[in-house]
Amino acid sequence: MFNRDSLRELMYLSVDDRELLDMIYDALISFENYHAAIYEMETKVRLYYGAMDSLDYRKMENELDKRRTACHNAVLASVNMLNRMAEQKGIAPIYDGVVSEDRPFRREVANAILEYVAEIIRERR
Repeated sequence: MFNRDSLRELMYLSVDDRELLDMIYDALISFENYHAAIYEMETKVRLYYGAMDSLDYRKMENELDKRRTACHNAVLASVNMLNRMAEQKGIAPIYDGVVSEDRPFRREVANAILEYVAEIIRERR
C-alpha cells in the first residue's frame, strides 16, 4: 500500500524546489523517528523488566509509550502531507490505504511505513 514509485516521482518532480524537498525529507525522517521510538520502547521494557521498582518501571513505560504515540501521529501527518503533495503533482497516492488514527487503519499505516524503512535498509549501498 506504500507506493515507492509515486514517492520517487514526487522527488523527481520536486528536484527544483528545495522547500518541497525539505518537506519530503522531514516526512521521511518521521518514519525513522517512529521506528526508533518503537525500538527504544521495546528494548527498554524488556531490558529493565524486573530490574526497576514497579512504579518507576510503569513511569518509564508510559513515557516511552507517549513518545512512540507522538511519533506515530507524526507519521500519520507526514503520510497525509505526502499524499497531498502527490495529488498536487498529479501522482498516485504515496499511501493508498486509509490514513486515520482509528484502528485498524492506524496500525496498517504503521506497518506499511515500517516495511518501507526496512526496504531502505535492505537496499542500502
